[in-house]
Amino acid sequence: MNTITDIKEVSELRAISLNLFNKYGFPTKKDEDWKKSTLNNFLENNKKLEIYKDNNETIYDKAFENFNHNKIITVNGLVQKIEFVGKDKDKLIITTINEYYKKNNKYLSKLFSNKKNPLVAANNALATSGFYLEIKDNLDLPIIIYHQFNSKIDQMQLHQKNYIYINKNSKAVLFEKFINENIKTFISINTNIDVEKNSHIKNYILNSHNTENCIFRFKKVNIAASANYESFIFSNITKTIRDEVEINLNESLAECYLYYTQFLKNDEDHEIKVKINHLAENTQSNQFSKSIIDGTAKGIYQGKIFVDQIAQKTNGYQLIKSVLLSDQCTFHSKPELEIYADDVKCSHGSSSTSLNKDELFYLMARGIPEKQAKRLIVQGFLSEVIEKISDDVFKNYFISKTEEMLK
Repeated sequence: MNTITDIKEVSELRAISLNLFNKYGFPTKKDEDWKKSTLNNFLENNKKLEIYKDNNETIYDKAFENFNHNKIITVNGLVQKIEFVGKDKDKLIITTINEYYKKNNKYLSKLFSNKKNPLVAANNALATSGFYLEIKDNLDLPIIIYHQFNSKIDQMQLHQKNYIYINKNSKAVLFEKFINENIKTFISINTNIDVEKNSHIKNYILNSHNTENCIFRFKKVNIAASANYESFIFSNITKTIRDEVEINLNESLAECYLYYTQFLKNDEDHEIKVKINHLAENTQSNQFSKSIIDGTAKGIYQGKIFVDQIAQKTNGYQLIKSVLLSDQCTFHSKPELEIYADDVKCSHGSSSTSLNKDELFYLMARGIPEKQAKRLIVQGFLSEVIEKISDDVFKNYFISKTEEMLK
């Protein structure tokens, strides 16, 4: 099997990316998009972390969900096992990202784009693990990708690059579950998703029990005509995570729906940066985020809607809400609109508040203890976003996760 460095085209693209990273270095608080970031501190203090080299690792099977699904298990960025069920076996293709490079070396430049982002440039230059996943038709069962990280990568850095391709007229549910048994690691995951004409992908993510690691995830999604991308991210017990998402609505009737809920406490922090590019007429996007922040935790949401001058009849909406439960926690929101077309419907809104005292008084006046009353208010606040999930199995899954989180 060819390694990445054996492939001339890949080596050249990696070299360009490395030169760009060496030129600009890690982001600092001088950069507008990183002014409020706590990721900077970890990167500044851990510049010399050794790069993890791919290896076969033991699978942690206790993390598997107990309902019927297709499985992809990665350990420290490398696919270790796949289990596709029934007819779905013939509708899915999965290889290492290296194998995809070897067979498609004329179409690689788009996987090495976004060079202006220093952490993406670093990933482009250094990633040696990852997978290519192709969905060829409507799937009967969801796919769960178990991203497992173990102690073999403690105090190291790991860079992973993935490419997911959704064929025309296909439908799929893709759930990514992150399991961190490692500590003090910098993990960088760069994923490209192409959603072809009249296809529909639901991409759900669970961040949980990551107490000592710094994670940067960049996801770029290209959406074709009459295609639909729905995403939901649920975060709880996350030390330091930055999620960056760039959506390109490239053709007419392309749609995307991005939903987020998070409950951060202690010294946890989660940054979300979203840019949605409306590049054709009659496209639609919706961002809806709700956060509960407690202790000394920190939440950040940067969301931008860009509308090109040819993107008439655009609908773009963004609503960001947070509830602060302590005097020491913070939430920073930066909603933006950049519009060059005149026949559009676009709006953005953001609010931060403390727990509603009237609601708390109402519940306590009816005999509900204060602690339970607060829990009910928080659950009701977050459930408004979860109810937007269009897949009933995962809607119920995340409702139960919310209940577990608040116990």
